[in-house]
Amino acid sequence: MDRQDANRDTAPDSQGEAEQWFARLLDPAYPPAQRAAFERWRAADPSHAAAYRDVERLWRLSLDASRHPAVAAAAWRALKPEPSARSPRRWLFPTVAAAAAAAVVASVIVPRWSSPAPAPAGVTYTTAAGQQQTVQLADGSSIVLDTDTQVMVSYSASTRRVDLLHGQAQFSVHGNHAWPFVVHALHGTVTAVGTQFQVRINDDCTDVALIKGKLAIATTPANGTPHDAALIGGQGLAYDESGRISAVHAIDTQDLRGWTEGKLFVHDWRLADLVQEMNRYSTTKLEISDPSLRDIRISGAFRTHDQPAFLALLQQGWAVRATRIDAQHLALTRQR
Repeated sequence: MDRQDANRDTAPDSQGEAEQWFARLLDPAYPPAQRAAFERWRAADPSHAAAYRDVERLWRLSLDASRHPAVAAAAWRALKPEPSARSPRRWLFPTVAAAAAAAVVASVIVPRWSSPAPAPAGVTYTTAAGQQQTVQLADGSSIVLDTDTQVMVSYSASTRRVDLLHGQAQFSVHGNHAWPFVVHALHGTVTAVGTQFQVRINDDCTDVALIKGKLAIATTPANGTPHDAALIGGQGLAYDESGRISAVHAIDTQDLRGWTEGKLFVHDWRLADLVQEMNRYSTTKLEISDPSLRDIRISGAFRTHDQPAFLALLQQGWAVRATRIDAQHLALTRQR
């Protein structure tokens, strides 16, 4: 058998292996040790590297093609399970007649088995009080976690899923109509394609604010009536545990981005609400000991991670005095 015949025999295997490696590496939870195994596989044979480049090229084409409405519709149809349960368990990478068709195929079948696979285990990211973190995801999207926040990311072939378990996060989503980005928060979901938005959990209520793009919100209450709503850039809403969705309202996107830059923009807030918000960013908690201070109205810009500066402004502008109770608590009283 000559070398040309050998390459013809091994090329299909290399193609299938390349598709499997590409699918695995899309999962942000894939172990570093296995990524090293991939590099060894790719370097072991020139046909491996060539096959992987073909898969990457097809995937890049898919990201552009999937933005077209007709392609997106075809993608959703293709994601439905095969009608026959007896079809062989193999990777679907059919030959196509044109680059556009190839892009459609790549956008809907990488990485997908012919029969449905279980959702992958998620990767959890957590910030403590006073910490913030930016997470770059494998698809080009990113998440900014605010203080005391936890999210779990679990991508599958059909959905990019993020569970916001508590706290607040900003999501910048890389667009792909055939691969929706869905945030699950308490009793609802927020579905995005190519948007930037924030979701915050407050006790039993969830706030959603859209900076740019479009969002679809659907509530999933354990007891209650499901509802749905849509947002465009500069709008926000809230939903509760019963499934009720508030009226859509306008938001100030500049103020909304403040916390991502370590700032808090305040317009006529009650001191009690401001203290509660500032306490999220510090392990030293402020307590209002004088009830007459709770309804003082305050406006201004404050650095979320600079509690001493915040207290200095309160003492200068609103006659508020801070007295230490213990290592982790300060009492706010009125200056006499």
